[in-house]
Amino acid sequence: MERITNYQLFTMTFLYQLGTTIIFGFGSNAGREAWIAALCSTLLGTIVIMMYIALMRMNPGLTLIQLFPAQLGRWVGTPISWLYPLLFLFDAGRIVGDLRDLVPSTILPNTPPLVFNGLFMIVMAYALFLGIESFARAGENLFSIIILLFLIEVVLLFSSKVINFDYLLPLLDKGWSPIWKEVFPAGITQSYGETIAFAMIWIQTKNPERIMKITIISSLLSGVMIAFSLVLAITIFGEDLFKRSIYPLYTMLGVVNVGDFINNLNPFGVIYFTTTAFFKMYIKIFAAIYAIKQLTCLQSYRVLILPAVIIVLYIGMTVSKNVSEHIFYLALKIVTPYIWVPMFLILPAILFVVTWVKQKVIKRKSNST
Repeated sequence: MERITNYQLFTMTFLYQLGTTIIFGFGSNAGREAWIAALCSTLLGTIVIMMYIALMRMNPGLTLIQLFPAQLGRWVGTPISWLYPLLFLFDAGRIVGDLRDLVPSTILPNTPPLVFNGLFMIVMAYALFLGIESFARAGENLFSIIILLFLIEVVLLFSSKVINFDYLLPLLDKGWSPIWKEVFPAGITQSYGETIAFAMIWIQTKNPERIMKITIISSLLSGVMIAFSLVLAITIFGEDLFKRSIYPLYTMLGVVNVGDFINNLNPFGVIYFTTTAFFKMYIKIFAAIYAIKQLTCLQSYRVLILPAVIIVLYIGMTVSKNVSEHIFYLALKIVTPYIWVPMFLILPAILFVVTWVKQKVIKRKSNST
């Protein structure tokens, strides 16, 4: 079995949680309080992740899809387990849809989306064939690059003198209601609830006892980075323009202008947006094919890579007609309330309660004897 180090798990979790969240204006309906919504989502989402890790600790050596049959029985648990690899493949396809809409509208307007996404998925298939350990080593290097690019971006934005902190005021003038609407369910399930995919990978870490600490730190760091990015976008564009922009964190790179020499850094934004999207998609597909391998008792997951990649590409190219349908209808009105909430919150919570009660009963019986 391939093994992942503590630092590799940290970098993978961080890049995964940035994922496609860093592309869009998280919590834009909360207006200038979007960054508060991001921080609240981070705190509550981290608690959800702690529940996932607690489940793993109560069932040592088992992956996500093995937990349900172990605790709920084969006839109930196995059908539920099958839902997760199907969901992971669908979510990976939605990431392809994100890139299908982003790349042609930004740096490659004359390139057919199928060409870019097709090449992207070829690289994805190659990375999957190399295995999770090689992918984790790549994450170590790319983490440093992403952080460096972000710091350069911050310095250049401040040097361009386009930031106006008055745009953040007045604070909470509409109360907490708009913030909580962004926090639940979308804020908690996006990135943080999606981290349930790592429950297919945690058993491959070298020090399972440190997973809780590592994951909490990486989750908080990614949340702070997203919140700070939102602060930058709001202080540059103001509330109205921020709410209307589909890609505010990408657009703000276009306002960089230092001495009429350093400007138009949008392509660099696409580079690190694509990188984090790649990481998130990889984990989703790997979790899906590894789950199917366990459910079907296959010898190797590699025979599933090409079919999975083709399915993900097809979903991504057909899941929605345009970016508005993709984000505002499919993601917010369908996927989040009717798929993510049951799969990321309700079912794991039920599993947690059942596991806890069973262990309490077993412990009581052993004490009585």
